[in-house]
Amino acid sequence: MPTDTIEKRKRLTREESRALTRSRLIAVGRAHFLRYGLGGAVAEKIAEEAGYSRGALYSNFDSKEELFLAVICEQEAHRFEVLSSILHENSSSKERLRKLRDTFADVVTDRDWIVLHTEFQAEALRSERIRESFLKFHRQTIRDGEQLIKELLKSSEVTLNMKPSEFIMAMLSFSLGLAVNQKLLGAELSQRSTRALIQSLFDDLISAV
Repeated sequence: MPTDTIEKRKRLTREESRALTRSRLIAVGRAHFLRYGLGGAVAEKIAEEAGYSRGALYSNFDSKEELFLAVICEQEAHRFEVLSSILHENSSSKERLRKLRDTFADVVTDRDWIVLHTEFQAEALRSERIRESFLKFHRQTIRDGEQLIKELLKSSEVTLNMKPSEFIMAMLSFSLGLAVNQKLLGAELSQRSTRALIQSLFDDLISAV
């Protein structure tokens, strides 16, 4: 096969190149935000480590804050995908609910997620502009969770004595607060105990026969 044909096949389209650039910037940005926080991370250093110019970063993201939001949204999309996949398993409602509970406890106590989400909350308290982004993200998270619970409730075997949105709000508020305390307290509140408490609240609020 001619060399020029192979090169043409390897050449990325503009859309593919842009997607690759964004993906790389998000990955490196995530590492920097975890280490330095939103305030401490430097856009130029993120771009440099990712192998791009400062201009490339700002041609893909309007600001460092927008890159941070992209990091948060990408991780949340992955979490939703993992949780959503459980509902498509060929198993009983009780088993799917148990797996959803255990997986939720795992993802909400993930150290990196706790650091990023707490950073997001802290910055939202300082900046009205970031607060608006946080509220938009939070509302979407509630809607996504509500969608999962409504799917489960299609089965007559599943019982929930509150609105799906209230259930998600309660679980997120309790779990995130508890997870932050666990990371701060260390041995005084083990990760195993934290997961057990989250699972216990989940079981108290929703059940399947």
